[in-house]
Amino acid sequence: MSTIYTFFKGRVALYAILKGMGIKEGDEVILPGFTCVVVPNAICYTGGRPVYVDIDPSDYNIDVNKIEEKITDKTKAIIAQHTFGIPARMDEIRTVCKKYNLFLIEDACHCLGSTYKGVEMGNFGDAAFFSSQWSKPVTTGLGGWAQINNPDLIASIERVYADFNIPSKKEELLLDAQYNLYEKFLTPKLFWIAQSSYRKLSSLGITVGSSSNDELEYEKPQNFEKRMGLTQERLLFKKLLNKKEIISHRKKITSIYREYFLNEYDKLKNDNTEIIFLRFPLLVRDKKGILAKAKRFKIELGDWFLSPLHPNLTGWEKVFYQKGECPIAEDISERIINLPTHDKIDEKEAKRIAEFVIKYR
Repeated sequence: MSTIYTFFKGRVALYAILKGMGIKEGDEVILPGFTCVVVPNAICYTGGRPVYVDIDPSDYNIDVNKIEEKITDKTKAIIAQHTFGIPARMDEIRTVCKKYNLFLIEDACHCLGSTYKGVEMGNFGDAAFFSSQWSKPVTTGLGGWAQINNPDLIASIERVYADFNIPSKKEELLLDAQYNLYEKFLTPKLFWIAQSSYRKLSSLGITVGSSSNDELEYEKPQNFEKRMGLTQERLLFKKLLNKKEIISHRKKITSIYREYFLNEYDKLKNDNTEIIFLRFPLLVRDKKGILAKAKRFKIELGDWFLSPLHPNLTGWEKVFYQKGECPIAEDISERIINLPTHDKIDEKEAKRIAEFVIKYR
């Protein structure tokens, strides 16, 4: 039986998991070098050190054949990210964790409904963390949760959780207002304007942003240790009651993309997995060019990942990443875009996006 704890953001959930596992100064945590910068940040906030493994270009997940060479006597845990909703190769990763007596943490922030051998992602590790930020499978504006599967961790997670604060009333009201604006007014054609405005307002502190300036500078923000507010929590559980509808819609939009990009779809799919794509990934010749054209023609396309430590293009050494360490991830970061599957994309818009990509890819 799993236990759920809700947090202000998914990265805070990861931080709580790491603290509950006793990760401390000098400990090492292995993760893919194709992730959001907030993931290695959370490791560093505990005093731990991120250790990066390159990705497998066939599924954009951690290359299971390269994990063991990065394990030392300081390694305490492995983070397995299910990139874009594509399940990582959990059998092999669990075998490595068992062999070296390591904790397994699933980064399920891109996941809702994806399965590996019939089991939903998030249920394989000692713990998993999820996100309900704007661009994730379900959104509460900001938010996240930890799923603890190892009962031996419950007592320590409880102690960590007890020390976390709750959001202020101002934060809750601001988030609620932002969420209502998002639901009522954001459309695919307004995507680029909304994204630019949101990032600008967040940097000025006018909105509650996904990533603070401190985080993008590899620093721990003040009041980072925060639970999810009651308004967010109610919205999250309400959304999860509609999980089947959310999954059904994403599958429908994916089926349209599959018609246009069958080779890419078949490369990612295998008999062991059912993929519920958060975003449908594609490689292009000129990433900057196609994104610029998409902005001009009001086509929603995603830029995940801009680098091995998205969205940061510099300063990687602050979280112990050395340029050239994950060459496949670095190469793919320069060529990958993604197509949306969320509930504001209908069949007509999905076809419009796919036809645009085919024309300018």
